[in-house]
Amino acid sequence: MADPQDDFDDRFPNGVFTAELIAGAGSNIGGPARQPELLFWRMLMSRAKPRVPETVDLLVIGAGAGGMSAALAASIEGLEVLLCEKTDQVGGALSTSAGTAWIPGNSLGASVGQPDTTEAAEEFLSHTVGDVQGLAQRKAFLASGPAAIDHFSEHSKVKFEAAAALPDYLDGPGAAFGGRALTPLPFDGRELKENFAHLRPPREEFLGLGGMMAGRHELFKMLAPFRSLENLKTTITIVGRYFIDRLSHSRGTRLVMGNALAGRLYLSLLERGVKPVFNTSLVQLIESNGTVSGAILETPDGQRRVMARRGVVLATGGISWHYGLRSRFFPAPVEHYSLAPAANTGDGVDAALKLGSSFDAGGVSPAYWMPCSTYRRASDGKRMYWPHILLDRAKPGLLAVKRDGARFANEADSYHDFCIAQMRDGGQHPAFLLCDHRFIKTYGLGFVLPGGMGSPASSAMVI
Repeated sequence: MADPQDDFDDRFPNGVFTAELIAGAGSNIGGPARQPELLFWRMLMSRAKPRVPETVDLLVIGAGAGGMSAALAASIEGLEVLLCEKTDQVGGALSTSAGTAWIPGNSLGASVGQPDTTEAAEEFLSHTVGDVQGLAQRKAFLASGPAAIDHFSEHSKVKFEAAAALPDYLDGPGAAFGGRALTPLPFDGRELKENFAHLRPPREEFLGLGGMMAGRHELFKMLAPFRSLENLKTTITIVGRYFIDRLSHSRGTRLVMGNALAGRLYLSLLERGVKPVFNTSLVQLIESNGTVSGAILETPDGQRRVMARRGVVLATGGISWHYGLRSRFFPAPVEHYSLAPAANTGDGVDAALKLGSSFDAGGVSPAYWMPCSTYRRASDGKRMYWPHILLDRAKPGLLAVKRDGARFANEADSYHDFCIAQMRDGGQHPAFLLCDHRFIKTYGLGFVLPGGMGSPASSAMVI
């Protein structure tokens, strides 16, 4: 006699069942020889979470921006997708970032008076980056980027808007003042329902009142709520919504920037029936006849072997917390810290290296850098980090200096270029940001908010 569990697997491969099916289990599944109570508990225990299939079309390892985007695109095209995530939350570094996508030639720029072409972007990149390795990938990116944005917009919850005034970080032929940088539309986290808990929150340093998000332009209004009626209305709307959220949620559900994009990707996947398998990490890739054909995964129920008919996508987040590779590639003065999630330990990179892969030596830099100030919170000793992006460091009235007091960079450079200058000639570690009380009153500095509110402990040191 066939095992009723096997019959259940065949009829309900995604592990979805209802109370009605359970109630009729004794007579409808497996025949009368089985006790209904026994079958009920077997189904209940084995179907409480998504099962790991033995074969899929596409296996995606890592549920950050790259992994969720790949899984969503494949699902839209009709493929059977298994999305695995090492932690119990999706989003990765995307959830803690601004979420801005640089997509030259997109169709949204014209709506804000900033039409663009991929030809102009190609000229810009040729001038600023040159003919480094990766030209084929660059051409593929420029050719597919606009179509990808339109495709997601049409077939999912992923929506962007173009920024009218967000210039390219470097000047030169083909540079754009706006239109290329796309920001995700705000997202209501309540749409995720019980899955909201599986969306990685932003960094603690960026949350107001213990869990509230606000966009960059909203923040300035909220810091001066009585300056205008518009400022007061914005403040009341956002703070009021947040207090209501906290009655039933661990943090605010009004999401912006990268957290909004992560939420939109996650909801789009769930609506298509792609439910990430959490706490599942990569052990090793499976190679067949010179091709990666699957992977061995570590799951809460032990190791599982999953074969992929169409391919395996490695989206495990780079080497941010891989101390061995950091020591190999990063300059010595760089502290062993990253703003990326601590789970980004290079699992995918290690697995690929074991199969004979190698690093491309043609890049300009081994990492994307950002200057941060740091201090230890008095209440619990936790080390806090504030990235100096645009809100303070690049404003007039601030000087960045070495230990000897000499300037080492243009303070208005992009955060990446600023750090490249900081690390030049053996590195300036730490560096110092100098300003006066008028600067603090107008712009703030790190954890010190405009007007002087906040912690004074982060006032100068930049790592």
